[in-house]
Amino acid sequence: MMYTAEKRWRLNEIVILVVVSVILGIVWWGWSLVYGLTAPLTAVGLNYLFIGFWFTGGTLIPFLIRKPGAALFGELIAALVETFITQWGITALLWGLVQGVGAEIIFLIMRYKNYNLTVLILAGILSGIFSYVLDFFYMHYSGLALWVIVVQISSMLISSAVLAGLLSYFIGKAVRKTDALRSIFRQRDIN
Repeated sequence: MMYTAEKRWRLNEIVILVVVSVILGIVWWGWSLVYGLTAPLTAVGLNYLFIGFWFTGGTLIPFLIRKPGAALFGELIAALVETFITQWGITALLWGLVQGVGAEIIFLIMRYKNYNLTVLILAGILSGIFSYVLDFFYMHYSGLALWVIVVQISSMLISSAVLAGLLSYFIGKAVRKTDALRSIFRQRDIN
């Protein structure tokens, strides 16, 4: 069943947005440690198989809250937490902004009315594309061999779909079935 979001944010939704975003920012710190282990894969572009997890602020949070701006604010708040605890520092905010805008565009196109698996995958992918464009210029990828760029983009698309879209969908479904967030869901929307 499709859930239609009201545009006005309630206090409990803001609290949930902040709490889940802060938790994601901390989890992303742990993911940064895992991502560090992928350094040998960077030369062939396969490190991008692991970046989709950083886009979950723009997919999981809107799946739970379903309000305009949830993807953008989810990514930005999680990235703000990341600035204090990861090696990325303040640049994490720039990536959070870009990734959040990418996801938010998909939810806007859907008029904030459709949060199914396909939409979450598309939101994850557009976040990944926006993030990769920023990476391309910030990390000077123009000097890389074309085949490495193709591997990076392919890896990013897979990771965005699986880690940002699919994973967020299943985590979100599991959370929605608990009583943890019942205050923001109508009874018919829980299932």
